[in-house]
Amino acid sequence: MANKESVRLALLLACCFVLPYGMAEGKKVTLTGYLIDQMCGGGIKDVSKAKEHTKECALMDQCAQSGHGIFADGKFVNFDPAGSGRAKDLLDKSATEKDIQVIVEGTQGGDVLSLTSIQEK
Repeated sequence: MANKESVRLALLLACCFVLPYGMAEGKKVTLTGYLIDQMCGGGIKDVSKAKEHTKECALMDQCAQSGHGIFADGKFVNFDPAGSGRAKDLLDKSATEKDIQVIVEGTQGGDVLSLTSIQEK
């Protein structure tokens, strides 16, 4: 009887420690949308505002320091710090002044995307 209880306890503990790591891993995604800084992106609710966002704004000190993300499928998703750096590099090189469309690939965990690639559309 005590052996059954020990097995149950071991299974319960295993679930408590293993499941959260699997959930935190996130899912691989490919998104197409508009590149925006996090300061401005959090307040955008529709695509027309995303299209109007400018490269100049996204590169302003305060906006650039907030990080970057993508407005896709009706919502804004933040990039992790490394992804924000890659986005800033893309903006620095881009000739596009507004309506900056990108295709990103990465792993999304909650509302944060860890980029594996970013390219201008």
